[in-house]
Amino acid sequence: MRKNLLPPDGDIEKGVDQKWSIGALSGIWFQPPRKVSTGEKAKIQWWHRLRSLILIVSIVVGGGIAIAAVLGAGFFAAGFLLEQFIG
Repeated sequence: MRKNLLPPDGDIEKGVDQKWSIGALSGIWFQPPRKVSTGEKAKIQWWHRLRSLILIVSIVVGGGIAIAAVLGAGFFAAGFLLEQFIG
């Protein structure tokens, strides 16, 4: 039996057929690999772009709120401790 050392291309690429778990079906867990689309269909859909935009905005806003909360609590604690030390 002869083994081909070249990577698979196009039509001969083998897809992995794995069952989807409940978490993967609901979108909250890892999803099995899908067959790669090539050619004219190989483009990012608009809802994927929208989902990515919403996710990145929520990460930036959430991170900003978390940093502001930590800094605010630190300044409040520092002011409180300074008042206790002075008074």
